[in-house]
Amino acid sequence: MRRARGHGGAEARARHRFFRASAPLCLCALAVACGGPSKGAPLAAFFVPKGASLHTVADSLLAHRIIPSTRSFLVRSRLLAFVYPSLHGLNHHLTPGRYEFRQGERTRRILGDIVRGNTADYLFTVPEGYAIWEIAHDAHLKLGMDSAAFVAATRDTARLRRLGIPSKAESVEGYLYPETYRVPFGESPERLVDHMIQTFLERWDSTWDGRAAALGFTRNEIVTLASIVEAEARKYSERQVIAGVYVNRLHHKPPMKLEADPTVIYAMGKHVTRVMKAHLQVLSDYNTYKHVGLPPGPISSPGRPSLLATLYPAKHQFLFFVARPDGSHMFSKTWAEHTDSVNLARRLRTQWQAAKDSVARAAKRDSLASMAARRAQPKP
Repeated sequence: MRRARGHGGAEARARHRFFRASAPLCLCALAVACGGPSKGAPLAAFFVPKGASLHTVADSLLAHRIIPSTRSFLVRSRLLAFVYPSLHGLNHHLTPGRYEFRQGERTRRILGDIVRGNTADYLFTVPEGYAIWEIAHDAHLKLGMDSAAFVAATRDTARLRRLGIPSKAESVEGYLYPETYRVPFGESPERLVDHMIQTFLERWDSTWDGRAAALGFTRNEIVTLASIVEAEARKYSERQVIAGVYVNRLHHKPPMKLEADPTVIYAMGKHVTRVMKAHLQVLSDYNTYKHVGLPPGPISSPGRPSLLATLYPAKHQFLFFVARPDGSHMFSKTWAEHTDSVNLARRLRTQWQAAKDSVARAAKRDSLASMAARRAQPKP
């Protein structure tokens, strides 16, 4: 009887040791299979550098509060690697890039995305009317891209030849299509520029070439004029009318100078809120106050509405326009009418500025009065 009890005790002890050894594995498997981020958990982004180890990734995940513990993540990772063949040899299959996960995300989801390279690309928006230097500035701020390298890529002569851009233009200005792009982590400036140009070529309707020719323009001239319309028009409804004014000037006998303020600003290479007489003397082929006809190339990236407005300009006899304070324009057929419109615009601008200053003074008085009232209140 003693031997039997001893044998049974040995079996019990063996089972006990087995359960003790397998308990962590079972608990870990249960933790891997269940759980996940809570509803509305914050989204965090982090980077996996090239050649990073699993331990480095775990440290980064912990720093971004995506996982609660480096140790538990590593244990779960090893268990998953044992269960799923696709995760074997994790340290050699971690794809570098930018990833986004919610805090508390499951280990299996995290590892699966990193091994498959399901990176979270940047969303990079190029607004309509942006010039190359503005796009390069945003690419530096939002993508960490070298802005000088971006500008250099836009000046590559091979790209200019491929687009049929005159050498005087010096860059692919106007052909970086305004759009929201998905940009992978580590994207080069050259690839991003090529992507934008390709998007322009895809958006350019082949029938537009025939329409441009019917108007007496090349594609580059249409894009150039559209970029000026983009800069001038503040009201959507006025795009075609403004385009019609410039077409009338170009087809006038003899041809008239476009005298477009945005081209002067572009020629200056810096932004000014208002073009003054001194600015009109800038020496540049882009200064349409000094040169007849269109500038060598676009001054920004026009959007589809401005391209269509230029391809299908309004038919009228207007040759002049001037802006009101609200951004709309007054159009005139003769110089005398235009002079009257300019004088009226000046009066309106003076009245608008006076009203603006009055509102500012009233707001300041109210602010001072509120401060005085608070100070006069007895302290509790």
